[in-house]
Order: sequence, then C-alpha cells, then structure tokens
Amino acid sequence: MIEECGRRGKTMAEKRQLFMDMRAQNYDVIRLSTYRTACKLRFVQKRCNLHLVDIWNLIEAFRDNGLNSLDHSTEINVSRLETIISSIYYQLNKRLPTTHQISVEQSISLLLNFVIAAYDSEGHGKLTVFSVKAMLATMCGGKILDKLRYTFSQISDSNGIMMYIKFDQFLREVLKLPTAVFEGPSFGYTEHSVRTCFPQQCPDPKRTSAKTNDSPAVWINPP
Repeated sequence: MIEECGRRGKTMAEKRQLFMDMRAQNYDVIRLSTYRTACKLRFVQKRCNLHLVDIWNLIEAFRDNGLNSLDHSTEINVSRLETIISSIYYQLNKRLPTTHQISVEQSISLLLNFVIAAYDSEGHGKLTVFSVKAMLATMCGGKILDKLRYTFSQISDSNGIMMYIKFDQFLREVLKLPTAVFEGPSFGYTEHSVRTCFPQQCPDPKRTSAKTNDSPAVWINPP
C-alpha cells in the first residue's frame, strides 16, 4: 500500500514536470492552433524519444507482447502497458550506437505517464488495445507513409476496405492527444468530423458505398 502510494506520487510529479517543461517552451504564443498543437506534440515526442522509434519497431513490440492477437476492445492494465513500453525502449537502445544511448527508465516513465494522462485521466487503470496502438502509431517517428499504411490496416476489414465505425473510433482516440496538451477546444471530437471525411452525397456513410473523383470506391461497413 505504501509502495503504491509512493509510486503514484512519483508518477504525478513526473507528469507535472513534463507539462511544466512544455509550458516553459512558450508554445501558447503561436496563434494558429494547428501549428501550436503540432509543436506541443513534437515536444512530447522528442522528450519521450519516440522520434527514434518507427512503426516497424512498434509492430515488433506489439507482436512480442501479444497485442496483435488481441481484439481492439480488449483492455490491458497499466503494468502490461509498462511492459510494452519497456520493450520498445530496451530494443531501441540495442539499435543505437553506444554514444547515443538514451535513458531507458526515464523514457519509459515519461511516455507511460503521458499515455495515462491522455487515455486514463479518470484513473481506471486500464486502456484498450486500440487506444495503445492508435496513440503510439501516431506519436512514433519514421516514414509517414508507413504509419498511414499501418493505421489503415487497423481500421479496415479483411478485404482492405476501410470501415466507418473503426475510422470513427480511431478519430476519437487520436484526438485525445491534442486534449492532453490542452488543445481540446480546437481539436475535440465531433461526429461531424468523421462525416466530413466521406463523400457528402452519401446519406448514411455508415451504410453506403461511395466513389469520389480522387479515390477508389469505398465500402463502409455498418457497425
């Protein structure tokens, strides 16, 4: 009990420190919300050393920790999340030259606290597999095309066709990141945001196939 309270106190202190350091960068003077939010998330990415991790490293960590065999709605506890994050950074240090080693323990702590702040603000102690995958895939480094392909694989069906309900779920999860850096008013989730990503002529995008001038036919499966 005492150990748990001590750990919780340390977690809160480290989380506050990350946000204090971010505020010290004075990003709030940037008037355009898009650039301001990007700067804040880039700061978190670099502080957590996620810019050194690409999507292939994440896929390997997900596979090694059994996430690829779990349903997206499966919940994992904080201890398992910490194990996943630990494997990412320990493998990262194995790839880096000895002169460029990172502080693994610090990186684990910073990222774990940020994930919890963004996705478990109410303190339930559990996150869904999809939340973890969406957040890490968005925040990691590497080639943007590789990241987009992976994300698409997570929100499409077995035929490689994107599903409206999964895209909606992805948008809900990824928009928790701006909220975590105090940009929720500019980038909060609305169902309208999902609908604007699909052809306007579709009366019900959840149940309609559609074709636009610059994209192939897309069948959006019903929930």
